[in-house]
Amino acid sequence: MNPTIAALLGSAITAFASLFVVMVQSRLRRRHREQADLQRAYILMLSGALRLAHKAEALRQTKYWRSGLREVGNQLLGGHKPLDPMVLHDWLARDMATVEAAWSEIWTSGDQDGIALANGLMTAFNGVMDAAMKSSGQEAFDATDEMLVASRRLGEARGQLALHARRVAKLGPRDVDLFTDREHNLQPA
Repeated sequence: MNPTIAALLGSAITAFASLFVVMVQSRLRRRHREQADLQRAYILMLSGALRLAHKAEALRQTKYWRSGLREVGNQLLGGHKPLDPMVLHDWLARDMATVEAAWSEIWTSGDQDGIALANGLMTAFNGVMDAAMKSSGQEAFDATDEMLVASRRLGEARGQLALHARRVAKLGPRDVDLFTDREHNLQPA
């Protein structure tokens, strides 16, 4: 074989091999970036739903503490401003926008189980918000309270989504007990 043709053939093989390696690395980087984005979406959805649940509880507490004749007197005498629906909307929307973006990422990049669990988390959050808004502000807080039941459902939904996110990301042990009574360095009594 002519040395020039052999050199050209060797250069072509090297070029194709280099191109192949670059394509594989690019695809692996893209896949890694997509997995990281999905994992970030799971985390944002989990943390955002918890923040919104805390806000729902704050709404319920506000209704409890700002109800009755005393509140009417405070409003009449300028002690408290009434709750403004638009201010309330903006207060909730800041965290809701994060959750909605994460939910959309899960819908576009997640698997069927992740989508179903994310939908379940949002359903559970809506239950918490509904319980908070249904509160009359007059009842005492007890163990059979609708808000407490809805909060437990939200906790379970968050736990299921978190375990799924761990499985998808292949992070650490996949089957862990998220609701444990054990705490670090504490011995049982």
